[in-house]
Amino acid sequence: MPKISEAELKKQIKNKDFSPLYVLYGSEKMFVKHYTQKLTEAVVGKNPSDFSFYEFSGQFNLDSFAAAVQSVPFMSEHNCVLVTDIFYDLLKKDESDEIIKICSLASSSVIVIVSMPSYTPEKNSAYFDALVKKAEKIGSVCKFERLSQNTLERYIAKWANENGKTISHINAAKLISICGDDLNLLKNEVNKISAYSQDEEISLEDIEKLATATFEANIYAISDAVLKGNSDRAFNLLNLLFYQKTDPQRIFFTLAGSYIDAYRIRVADECGVTQEEVAKAFEYKNRAFVLKKSRTATSRISTQALRKILDVFVDADIKMKSTSVDMRIHLEQLIARLLLIAKEGGV
Repeated sequence: MPKISEAELKKQIKNKDFSPLYVLYGSEKMFVKHYTQKLTEAVVGKNPSDFSFYEFSGQFNLDSFAAAVQSVPFMSEHNCVLVTDIFYDLLKKDESDEIIKICSLASSSVIVIVSMPSYTPEKNSAYFDALVKKAEKIGSVCKFERLSQNTLERYIAKWANENGKTISHINAAKLISICGDDLNLLKNEVNKISAYSQDEEISLEDIEKLATATFEANIYAISDAVLKGNSDRAFNLLNLLFYQKTDPQRIFFTLAGSYIDAYRIRVADECGVTQEEVAKAFEYKNRAFVLKKSRTATSRISTQALRKILDVFVDADIKMKSTSVDMRIHLEQLIARLLLIAKEGGV
């Protein structure tokens, strides 16, 4: 069985109709962790014996892994071998090939689960892709993608209800805009705000006072403050990022990216190209929502002003790479120039 949906995975767990090999991964780590636990418990129970359950993580001994996969169930219908967060970036090709070879030994009596609940390989992602392709042939692969805005809002409402609170659609959307779309983080924020809120309904004031903004949210807030001419807020947010010891280059390139997003969707709108086409052409995938966000944020300034802003980023990048100027001063000067362009470039 190749790639399966969340619903199909639920069905397999409920019916105990297991594939010999599973690969569970994706950007929605909360679901990866949740279904890894559910699948493991379905195979060997909540309190498995040392004879039926074997667990490996990170870097591990491949001989021990092979022995576990070839073990024979003792007083149980299945054995389960769980492998979490393999450090693919540290693997050599022969080690990656050996892991795939061992996983291929999975059977109806020994279920192998490869799960990536917190780690995503970058350097050697091709090695992980090879394992995924193998699992598609002999087992089941379930990839948990980021959820849509509407689905996230429903989860937020559900968690608020579990805490004896309610939350409006608008306020749920506001919480997402501040905290991002990570389910684990959102759940923690809802629980925290619910504990401190004095009213039955979580208010906008509660969210703005208590919610912890993500790095990306603060960057977009800087951009929004610049476009609205709110210099105090823009510099205060920059100071906050420096206080949090955020890498200055990360601030620079993420801020530049927010304006690149805005320019792309602006030119697309002027040329009659849809947002979906832009998202596909530039491989935004689950980040496609930023195009709509950028369109709204920059609606008050002209296309010419957006071009000037991008020119400023190019000049700033060259200066940053060719001189030893203090990065804090560099970013402060950059924001000052952006504020001036936004003020002069209003529609």
